[in-house]
Amino acid sequence: MKLEKIYSPIKEELGRIEDELRSQLLSSKDKFILEVNRYLLGSAGKRLRPSLVLLSAKTNNHWDEKVIPVSVALELIHTASLVHDDVLDEADLRRKRTTMNTRWGNEPAVLTGDYLYFKAFSILSQLGVQKISSIVSFAAEMMCEGEIIQTCKTYKLNLSEEDYLEIIRKKTASLMAASCEVGAVLSESHPSVQKALANYGLNFGMAFQIIDDCLDLVSPPDKMGKSTYKDFAQGKMTLPLIYLVRRLTKEDGKRINDLFHKDREEIITLLREYEVVGQSWQRAKEYLDRAKEKLKVLENSQAKEALSLLSDYLLESLAARVEKYQIASVPNSSQSGLSYRGNA
Repeated sequence: MKLEKIYSPIKEELGRIEDELRSQLLSSKDKFILEVNRYLLGSAGKRLRPSLVLLSAKTNNHWDEKVIPVSVALELIHTASLVHDDVLDEADLRRKRTTMNTRWGNEPAVLTGDYLYFKAFSILSQLGVQKISSIVSFAAEMMCEGEIIQTCKTYKLNLSEEDYLEIIRKKTASLMAASCEVGAVLSESHPSVQKALANYGLNFGMAFQIIDDCLDLVSPPDKMGKSTYKDFAQGKMTLPLIYLVRRLTKEDGKRINDLFHKDREEIITLLREYEVVGQSWQRAKEYLDRAKEKLKVLENSQAKEALSLLSDYLLESLAARVEKYQIASVPNSSQSGLSYRGNA
């Protein structure tokens, strides 16, 4: 199923979010800032986090206009994190366009990321909803913690699966959990529904990052629209690599030697031989199964169905890619998951 179809219940609101993003980013009087912000507006992604806010808000019958600016703020926070990530990763391609750091240099890119963060929190502060500000602030703090921890653990071949999951819970899943939770809060959903949607977002975010990490290893950059293989090149242990080291330790420890010095084809050969991408796919599916389980407390609605379909869409994106490049076959899996540890 196409993403446009899944987003159909929120098509009008997504249009309003685009208008508000343009209004926020084109309000500066400085020519350089305007040039940079226009460039960012021309590099739109899937707007996944605003969509999670909107869909979560629409699972209840109460609509609050604050959903639009809150969605904009979350998208700005996400964009800021990508700008900073590209600097750290020395990436040169993002959403099929040259990254800011490549086009203008690291210093303007870092400052632009900071600018976007502060603009997001300025929007939230003007709304005057303390709970929303608290939820989003906590998520932003967790994102920074996750990046710091990951940076400090590069080239650690003994990184555990538990440590990896903690990193992605903070750096990626926390903002998706917050996106779902603030939507539920603004729609005045019951606290149990707010918690369920926060947990949906967390588990969805865990799966999203596992899948993104797999695609970083197996997909050519022209297919992903961004620089790939950067995580491996910079010594970041993602789940397929953790599984690979675990398998090599048991079966052929010598092949671990100089793992980070092997070229891409050697790594892909090992990934295929030990079937660790398929194993990672199964782990992602466990999280998505758990995410969909959390939706059972919700009343039936188009928004609830869209959230369920979004999980299927995410899983299929990896399944299609790994089968296309003959990296792995995708197995069935049982249900499993992770509980939200934030403001739920």
